[in-house]
Amino acid sequence: MKVLLPERMAKYDEYAIKTWGIPSSVLMENAGRNTYRLMKERYLTGKRSIAIICGRGNNGGDGFVVGRYALRDGFQTRVFLLCKKNDLKGDAALNMRLYKSIGGEVVECTGTIDMMKKGVKDSDIIVDAIFGTGLSKAIEGREKQVIEEINKSGKPVISVDIPSGIDGKTGVPLGAAIKATHTFTYGYPKFGQILYPGAYYTGKLTVVDISLPALAEEKLGVDGYVVDGEMIRGFLKERMPWVHKGTFGHVAVIAGSPGKTGAAHMASLAALKIGAGLVTLIIPESLNSIMEVKLTEVMTYPVKDQGTGFFRLSSYKKILEFIEDKDVVIMGPGLSQDAETMELVKKLYSEANKPFVIDADGINAFQGHLDVIRRVKRQAVFTPHPGELARIMGLTPKDINEDRIGVGKSFVKDCGIHLVLKGARTILFSVDGQVFINPTGNPVLAKGGSGDILTGFIGGLLSQGYSMNEASILGTYLHGYIADTWVEHGTDMDLLACDLLFGLGEAIKDIRDGKDRMYIEKSL
Repeated sequence: MKVLLPERMAKYDEYAIKTWGIPSSVLMENAGRNTYRLMKERYLTGKRSIAIICGRGNNGGDGFVVGRYALRDGFQTRVFLLCKKNDLKGDAALNMRLYKSIGGEVVECTGTIDMMKKGVKDSDIIVDAIFGTGLSKAIEGREKQVIEEINKSGKPVISVDIPSGIDGKTGVPLGAAIKATHTFTYGYPKFGQILYPGAYYTGKLTVVDISLPALAEEKLGVDGYVVDGEMIRGFLKERMPWVHKGTFGHVAVIAGSPGKTGAAHMASLAALKIGAGLVTLIIPESLNSIMEVKLTEVMTYPVKDQGTGFFRLSSYKKILEFIEDKDVVIMGPGLSQDAETMELVKKLYSEANKPFVIDADGINAFQGHLDVIRRVKRQAVFTPHPGELARIMGLTPKDINEDRIGVGKSFVKDCGIHLVLKGARTILFSVDGQVFINPTGNPVLAKGGSGDILTGFIGGLLSQGYSMNEASILGTYLHGYIADTWVEHGTDMDLLACDLLFGLGEAIKDIRDGKDRMYIEKSL
């Protein structure tokens, strides 16, 4: 599903109005009418009274349209306006007049909010139409008090287009934000509704058609995509009856150090489980006996480590020769930040002309050495969490989390590699500038080893001939989908990373059969 930034959404509206001649009042009518229709179907059975909180802009105008249809259908409807009636302009003013013309009550809340508080208390459901997707400054004063009152009311809240107070670009609350039960957004989902914490405030998200011309996508472009089952089915490969293990490639995994053999084990096993034909774990020889016990299906290739358990530069040539005929190299899980190991990572990355999946300590090796990534132009995907990306970019995790889209795009443009930026709503950035938001996953993944499984999934898919983009998207989607299935049958606390391997078959079958989850609803 395509996703837009608020700025591009505004251009879509302008295109519909100026090029196609669709009046802005018609777009507002479509938005408000369809919001009401869906709200009535799902939330108004057995309800009598509706409180609609409107701001001074077009978002408030949408709220008046909702109010008009609700009043027509006999619901007790009151609009609480957070400005003077005369402050409304254009389509918002027009729809206030239409609402009033059929007997609608408008209560101005320009000083005290006592009337609004009573209205919220007496209502069965609340419609939030205060601020739209264009909000860019922190909310304070009366509007902040109003939002706080709505949130503590305990009533169902329907947000018009976006929960008031959420930055439509980043998902960050701007001072205060409505916690919606359900948000009906118009035309396309916005980044701020998909990314956390905005997704939390958005509640259930439905994309409502408002008759924007489809040609606008071709003329104006899109900002990104939310991954869904339809996209996955578009590139999920069929495994033909005559294939053999060589068909699905050979993955080399460079991983492990004292105390961190589990990471090597999980990444290797995940690559094999997701369908790679062969997987060989390259491991310091002091740790090899451990891995030969832990791994049955995965082969091992021990290299001399001078008895340390850490990779040494002296093993460089042997490793380079071994991976010469391998299809993909995973490097990083459990390597440690031993100085000599870090030098080996950079040297192998520079010299081995292979597709790489770089994770964990493999990423840390490039702290202060982004020039190596820029120089070699490797076919690679890096899979950091915000702390690891911040480390190699010279930023802080806070810098990353405040603008994950902007920072990720900047990194990929600078370094010329694919990026899987992990977190709640993992984001995938391709070298051609595309952005994909993964909707799957939940807090059960916030546990050591989850990232190692993801790394193995991506590497195993690459070995089967999936592109960097496809492997990153598919591996990430499946990883989170399995976690979501786990929570459906249990809790969001008790999954172990290796449990992700056992749900893989069911997840793939769901997607192939078209029975996968709908993370964002699209309504006509």
